[in-house]
Amino acid sequence: MGSIAPSVTRGGRTFLIVWSTALVLVFIGLGVPTVVMVNRYRVESNVRHNARIDRFAVEPGRTPPEDTLPAEAKPRQVTVGIYLEGIAAISILESSWSPVMYVWFKWKGDDMHPGETFRLVDGEISSKEKLDEVVHNGEHYALYLVKAQLTKYFDDSRFPADDHLLTIAIEDGKLPWSELEYVADMTGTNISSRAKMPGYRIYKTGMVVKPHTYKSGFGDPRRATESRRTCSQLIYGIWNRRPGLGTWFKVFIGLYAAIAISMLAFFIKPTDVDPRFGLGVGGFFGAVANTLVAAAMVPDSGLFALMDVVNGLGMITIFLSIVQSTISLYLYDIRGEVALSRLYDRISFVILGLGYVTVNILIVVYALV
Repeated sequence: MGSIAPSVTRGGRTFLIVWSTALVLVFIGLGVPTVVMVNRYRVESNVRHNARIDRFAVEPGRTPPEDTLPAEAKPRQVTVGIYLEGIAAISILESSWSPVMYVWFKWKGDDMHPGETFRLVDGEISSKEKLDEVVHNGEHYALYLVKAQLTKYFDDSRFPADDHLLTIAIEDGKLPWSELEYVADMTGTNISSRAKMPGYRIYKTGMVVKPHTYKSGFGDPRRATESRRTCSQLIYGIWNRRPGLGTWFKVFIGLYAAIAISMLAFFIKPTDVDPRFGLGVGGFFGAVANTLVAAAMVPDSGLFALMDVVNGLGMITIFLSIVQSTISLYLYDIRGEVALSRLYDRISFVILGLGYVTVNILIVVYALV
């Protein structure tokens, strides 16, 4: 490079400084908002998940529950436990999953049957089989094997660095909170090692009982017209996250290959137009194809998500390489500044390569932290 630089004119050096500065600013302009956005998605996801299994937190976007019972209310207490045996099916695209679980109830009194009246929120029971029922020391006990299909919105804003909270929410379909209150059986509740979400690792579980208020009295003539119905809701949560970067590279390997191929153009003489521009154009269409394949893996949420950002950044990088090849051809062939063209290629290769790699590393770090 030392033999080339002296033959570059002062105007050529000024051009290189302006071009290099512009590229750096482009990656800063793309990288900083992207990192901020990805970090915001991660924080919002953690807030939603923690609020779901927090007795006193109001979940974002949900109706604040009636947090206290009327003074005259004396609800009957029913102890509930869950053992998640397995996950029969799960689909991010269809926003659903199907747990197989044991559910048991313990209560006192012969005038209620909570095992027959419970229901699952955000889903339906596919089958329910009573396996055992006994009265021991005046306490009723009933055990059920339940198979269900639950609706779950899988937030894909950080796919493929996403994490999810699967929840099983149980309410009594007959009695409100003022008449029945669940108590979590923290000792017996557990999860089988056979229960797995493909592509994810279960790293935590939690259980909570909290009031759930509906914005309606469901037309009950015994209640005031504007009244709301509040139920005691038991929620069992299963936290899942990606075990590493395997899925990340599977999704973006085509994009990274397209970027690498387009970067090879910097080592080809600008006047060799076919290979010089063919690599960039081919890489661009490869990036577009990778974007379409990746988009088919998740439902369309309407958000500009992490996956869109990474794919978009790749396409912008390839476009910049094509622009650079056009300018380099002009310098080499039209203006005859061969030394400037070669130095321009080398500097562009370093800045584009380092800029793209740096922004991608920051995105991964802030998406997974």
